[in-house]
Formats: sequence, structure tokens, C-alpha cells
Amino acid sequence: MKKSFIFLISLFIISISFVYSSGFKVKKNLILQKNETFNDNIISIGGNIDIKGKVNKSIIIIGGKLKLYGQVEEDLICISSNVKIYKNAFIKGDLIVIGGKLEKGPGIKIQGEYSYFKFELKKIETTLLPIISDSRSMTFFKAAKIILWLILALIIFAIIPKKVNNAEEIFEKNMLRIGITGILSVLAFILLFLVFIILSFVIIGIPLLFILIIFYFVLIMFGRTVLFYFIGIKITKTVNLKNITPAFHIFMGVAFYLMLKFLPIFGPLILIIFNMFEIGIGMSFLFRKKIALK
Repeated sequence: MKKSFIFLISLFIISISFVYSSGFKVKKNLILQKNETFNDNIISIGGNIDIKGKVNKSIIIIGGKLKLYGQVEEDLICISSNVKIYKNAFIKGDLIVIGGKLEKGPGIKIQGEYSYFKFELKKIETTLLPIISDSRSMTFFKAAKIILWLILALIIFAIIPKKVNNAEEIFEKNMLRIGITGILSVLAFILLFLVFIILSFVIIGIPLLFILIIFYFVLIMFGRTVLFYFIGIKITKTVNLKNITPAFHIFMGVAFYLMLKFLPIFGPLILIIFNMFEIGIGMSFLFRKKIALK
């Protein structure tokens, strides 16, 4: 795990070096007036980019806002941003918008490929973090989501029961270590997300981001199933229930999660900690041969 984390840091440093050596300019905010020209690639994180003139290379914006009236000679990549492309704007390369909002005026020209992957990071956050939402009220959608997680957990256990049991044993005997692994893994995923954005210009592009998201979601599903199972076992042992099926253990784990949702202040905090455990369980199970069970 330590060697892998060092490798990720090294990869990030190399990527940053690539950015500066390839003419990328990090600009939080940029206003380019009509008849003005910018000759470098632009990367903006959480800023405001207003282009009335011409950018001779590419633009990457993460978060923030982009207004394009003028021309981009290469690619325009927008991630979770508020993007407005006005009448008669011209993009000579590709337009790729991932999340956020996109408004396009009439008469715009895109010479390359156009891809708009519409999702909201807020919804993904509330899906990946276990049953957390802004409100503690129960709606049909939230109830359906809880039922969906129960069904997914039961399916996963039915398909790979031995792996779930094995992972539950690993978690019980290495809880602290798995929690730390989960925190480091989340940081590594964020790091890889940024790296893949940067390297999208020199490797195979945006598909790497979706592979990363899918891998993260698979880890969440497996780790959450194991945690449901673990919590259910602990509850049934506490109340001294016997001859309980694994499916009932998972049901009890889901019920416990649901109760935490309605617990003010501490409930969401506990669920976030559980989320770190879920990622840690998934990653630790992948490297289970390196974990010594006492």
C-alpha cells in the first residue's frame, strides 16, 4: 500500500511537470476580450473563464463557470462546471462536458466531437456516501434507494458468499488498518481523477475517468455489503438471536444504516466513517494476501 501511494504521488508530480512543460497555464480567472488572443493551454479550477477572443490551444475547466463567445482552436473539456456557449462561438477541436450545466446558443460550430455526460456530482456524492442526503425526511426516491442497496447486497452475497465472509473476518481483525486504508484510498482516487484529466491529452482520454468511477463504485458495493453483513452479525449477537440467516444479517445492517440517517449531527458523521470503511474493505480485500490475520 505504501509503495502504491508513493507511485501515485510520483505520477502526480510527473503529470504536473508535463502540464508546465507543455505550455499549460493555470488560471483561476481569465477574461479575454474580443480581438485578444491567448496562445497557451488553460487549466482553471473553480474559477471564472470569459472568452470573447481566441484561445489558440485547449481549455480544461473543473468547477467554476465558463462563458464562450469567441473561438477555441483545440479542445474544450468542462468537468462539473456551469458552461454557456453563446451564438456564433467556434470550437475547432472536441467539446467534452462531464456533469455540471451546459447552455448552447444558436449557430455555434463544433468541428470535432461533442460529448455531454449529464450527471450531478451532488447526486453522486449522496449515492456513494451511504444513504446521506440534505434532509432527514423519507421520500419515495430515498426509500427506493435503500431498497435497491438491500437488493444489491443480497445479490452480491448470493454470488460470492465466501468472499464476503472472508472480507468480514479481515475487517473485524484489522478495523483500524482498514479505516486508514479507506482514507488513503479516497485521497488516491481524487489524485487519480486529477491525473487522468491531465493525461487525457496524451493517453486514451476521458474513458480513464469512467473506468475509475466504475471501479470506485464496485468497491463501494462490495465494501457496503460486507459492512451490512458485519453490522447485522454484531446486532444479532448483542440481542442474542440464534439461527439467523446471512440475508437477515444484511437486512439488519441496512436497517441500522437507515436509523443512522435520522440521527441528527452524529448520524451523518458515522455514515461518512462507514464510507471510509467500505472503501478500505474493498481495497484491503484486493490486497488480502498482504494482510496478516491474527
